[in-house]
Amino acid sequence: MGQTQLLLAILGLMLVGIAILVGVQMFKANAVEQTRNAIMSDLGNFAGNARAYFWKPAHLGGGEKSFNGVTIRMLYPMTENENARYYVETANDDECTIVGVGKIVSGDDSIRVRIRVTERRNIIEVIN
Repeated sequence: MGQTQLLLAILGLMLVGIAILVGVQMFKANAVEQTRNAIMSDLGNFAGNARAYFWKPAHLGGGEKSFNGVTIRMLYPMTENENARYYVETANDDECTIVGVGKIVSGDDSIRVRIRVTERRNIIEVIN
């Protein structure tokens, strides 16, 4: 009878350990997804500001139908927030590319999301 109880206790401990491990993995996956969504939201706001710069006349501090000269400081007062660090990857006449590098590591690398802003649309690309 003692061996059966010991076997059941070990089996119960194994089940609890597996449940804890699965819970931790689910929590990490949820944190990564939430960070990715927050970065996408921030990049959407930056895209709106970049498009406003595009349409604004040069004498008012805009690009006069060009993304040339746009910097992250023009779009947001700081280069980072609680979600990520942001920078303008490229900016030319027709397109501006903004990248967000998350503060949470997924796998071996940080979360990276890129948005390409054109005159009429945004294209979001999840890099990692």
